Amino acid sequence: MRKRIAAMTRALLLLPLLATSALAADFPQPYNSEPGNVSPPAPADALASLKLQPGFAATIFAHEPEVENPIAMAFDGRGRMWVAENFTYAEKGVRFDLALRDRVLVFEDKDGDGIAESRKVFTDEVQVLTSVAVGRGGVWLMCPPQLLFVPDADGDDVPDSAPQVVLDGFTVAKDNYHNFANGLKWGPDGWLYGRCGASCPGEIGVPGTLAEARVPLRGGMWRYHPEHKIFEALTHGTTNPWGQDWDARGELFFVNTVNGFLWHAFAGAHFVRPHTTDPNPHSYALIDTHADHYHFDTGKSWTASRNGAANDFGGGHSHEGALIYQGGSWPAEYAGKLFTLNLHGRRMNTERLERIGSGFVAKHEPDFALWGDPWFRGIELQSGPDGSVFALDWSDTGECHDSTGVHRTSGRIYKIAHSGPGTPLVDSSAHPAALDDLRAENIWPVRRELLALQEGGESSAQAHPALLSMYRDATDPVVKLRAMWALASTGGSTPAWLREQLAQPDESVRVWAIRLLTDDWPLDTATGKRPARAEAAPDASLLAEFLRLAHEDPSGLVRLALASTLQRLPVKARPALATALFSHAEDATDHNLPLLVWYGLTPLAAADLSALPPLAMVCEWPITRRCIARRIAAGSEKNPAPLDDLLTLAATRSGAFQSDILTGLSDAFAGWRKAAKPSSWEALQAKLDPALADRARDLSALFGDGRALDQIKHVALDSAADVAAREAALRTLIDSRPDDLRAVCESLLDTHGLNITAVRGLALFDDPALGASLVKRYAKFSANERPAVIAALVTRPAWVRALLDGVASGAIPRSDIGAFDARQIRSFNDAVLAARLTEVWGEMRESAADKRELIAKLKMQLTPQSLAKADVSKGRAAFNTVCGACHTLYGEGGKIGPDLTGSGRDNLDYLLENIVDPSAIVPADFRLTTLTLKDGRILTGMIAGKSERVLTLRTLAETLPVERADIANLTESPQSMMPEGVLGAFTPEQTRDLFSYLMSKQQAPLPTVK
Repeated sequence: MRKRIAAMTRALLLLPLLATSALAADFPQPYNSEPGNVSPPAPADALASLKLQPGFAATIFAHEPEVENPIAMAFDGRGRMWVAENFTYAEKGVRFDLALRDRVLVFEDKDGDGIAESRKVFTDEVQVLTSVAVGRGGVWLMCPPQLLFVPDADGDDVPDSAPQVVLDGFTVAKDNYHNFANGLKWGPDGWLYGRCGASCPGEIGVPGTLAEARVPLRGGMWRYHPEHKIFEALTHGTTNPWGQDWDARGELFFVNTVNGFLWHAFAGAHFVRPHTTDPNPHSYALIDTHADHYHFDTGKSWTASRNGAANDFGGGHSHEGALIYQGGSWPAEYAGKLFTLNLHGRRMNTERLERIGSGFVAKHEPDFALWGDPWFRGIELQSGPDGSVFALDWSDTGECHDSTGVHRTSGRIYKIAHSGPGTPLVDSSAHPAALDDLRAENIWPVRRELLALQEGGESSAQAHPALLSMYRDATDPVVKLRAMWALASTGGSTPAWLREQLAQPDESVRVWAIRLLTDDWPLDTATGKRPARAEAAPDASLLAEFLRLAHEDPSGLVRLALASTLQRLPVKARPALATALFSHAEDATDHNLPLLVWYGLTPLAAADLSALPPLAMVCEWPITRRCIARRIAAGSEKNPAPLDDLLTLAATRSGAFQSDILTGLSDAFAGWRKAAKPSSWEALQAKLDPALADRARDLSALFGDGRALDQIKHVALDSAADVAAREAALRTLIDSRPDDLRAVCESLLDTHGLNITAVRGLALFDDPALGASLVKRYAKFSANERPAVIAALVTRPAWVRALLDGVASGAIPRSDIGAFDARQIRSFNDAVLAARLTEVWGEMRESAADKRELIAKLKMQLTPQSLAKADVSKGRAAFNTVCGACHTLYGEGGKIGPDLTGSGRDNLDYLLENIVDPSAIVPADFRLTTLTLKDGRILTGMIAGKSERVLTLRTLAETLPVERADIANLTESPQSMMPEGVLGAFTPEQTRDLFSYLMSKQQAPLPTVK
């Protein structure tokens, strides 16, 4: 501790010197928008609060004012740290303050004491800066929507010219602007890698690229080759990746927020993404996280992991920075472990990466570091030249959403070393990069040498013989891989030489031989379509070698590389390689292969649907079989023959195979009312496993079999049958719409567990008497059932009249009609209905002036003194009435809108803005869609899925597949799914109680019934 405090004292004495170059004369002064004029703990106090594993010590390498809002870092070949500072990122509503600018700093610590002595400003002329990488003749900056290159050929730390736009199209979404592109890092293969969140979809290309030639980016990892000018969307999905690193064998891993924190990245993967649909409509299933645990309680919402609630699990859902330790100066027990900063847990998580099947699984180990500083917002990790680890601290009280403001004048960089601050650094002129560095235990000189070779031109070519010798003589596969990467990225390897390496005994060498041989082959886009750039036909003998490996190679990692290669092959060449991969029965339950192979096959259906049934027959992987069957069935309307072929083949197979085929058919036909009966259907029925009879019966009803419908009707009406089975049968009847459907539904209105499904069935019939009947019996429905009844009543004008008459008479409580229902009523554009709504329910405020006036009025009413008098139990009841159908709070409620448990609920301004003016910023996933159906109904909700024949609409009451043929009109609105005016039906006391409950720190009991 004494050494650390002494180091901090030296840093503070150096502060005036460092600050002399802090600001250019015209650089806009950063300001703090965080309320209350708050400041972080002093750097020395923050350092003293840091708890590390025994044997480790830390210094603060730099702190404010010499570094502020650090968002990314990189090291150059001289061991200097380059830091990206982002001042333009702002709070919600502002998004980016473009009156400010961002900058790139260069820090140096020549004596290796863990404290920077010098600081330069490289540039302060950029905005929306999220990342920095150094090399290839200059500095690379991610400034969405552009990737910039700032030339500095002479390395004098002064830009040679204005920034050059290398790529554009990295969209910054209006609604989710914290998930944008970031994470520039040089890969071992010489490509520049980056990350992007799924909520900021991009269409990437060099400036001027036509729309049809751009590459879709839908989250995950991407890469760019600076010499070949090729961009690839390497993976798709996840939420907001913000950290990546490569292990010793070149496998790429990245960390993410919310839906799993760690992923093994391989080309062509479609990973799980919450709230958004995958861009490939035929992906059907997505690959989940590569960890066997989460850092929060998955029994609760991920948002409930904040404020220390998830300390026992690892700190929370948000992770920034990823480092696989290969520095050589920490004890051997840390080598190869993955470290990541946990934002809400204010700690560094430790993960052990274990090989399993085709990839890896992360196992949780004790957390490495814990910051006591409540302002600590760790955002990036890197290993330094001496093997120590550096951590960037954004230093703020908020998180990525920053709804309360941004504290721009704080920031720290920590250096963590074992047994002292580390080895002094030296200038590269005194110790130039050398080939022998590729044998180093510390990864930093290895990466420096790889980058030096990749930008070395003729000098690199002169090194090829020595590299070949190093590769040939190396007994350590890691050294062999490093030489291989250097040769391939500098033109020193030929395809023939790489093919010879496919016979090497080490699996990673074979993996990289496959990857490097196929690097120039185009990779399928996010949608499963082939990219526009020209492709050369792969050598037939090389394809034959890949087929041999797919059949014979014992390594799952090799088979994973081949499965990725599937998406680089011409479509007609894919079935053979897929068939060879299917021969490994041990991969049937593999985490990656069944889906990755399917992603490679999806374009085949568009090219030749008839090629899929033979693949289903040789596939012993259930997940892939179900996907194949689903795709064949989805295409059967235009091309029925492949489905007949599949069912004919299924009649000869086992019950497990038949079950997968029926599952695929059921998934494909979801939402269809009728489908043409395949000519081979009855022959399959005769050979079906008896255990599949119920599922076959439902499909027979879809195919128009009256006998099957009679059997289904019998189940629905059988009072002795299981309620769940009866409800499923009733849903099948509603989808099939037999002539007596109305009578069946009316007979079940008093049957608990079936009555709401029956109401949805009756909504198909445009009879005013049915609406009046539902209003009359409204009191018989339970409190939980009534929202679904209201949702049905507001779909037809005649039923709305009955509903409003019921409100006027007192048969239906006024508060049971929510603002969403009122907006649905107004969507009919019926002046008489609108006037009646105003008369019996109230007004809906629409103008911005009204909203500002209401917010001001509510702020005056909802004082701390007023809220202290609130009844939170009644507030919970009010929440259930107006919010609970869409939002979850404390584990209860709907899943349509965001979970509110961990949002900024303790901030009254935040609540008022989102409740009174929810459409100010609308995430794309929560925008309103109105469907006018040909049967006269109007449905309002958000689109949850699309296929060629069916739209899936998520409404307040249900998730509803709707055939496109039934839609008369579709209108997409920029409005939020959450309506305005939700408080319109409330008294001041009810409003007070609701806000008190929303701002509460724990669940409240429901009011007792008297």
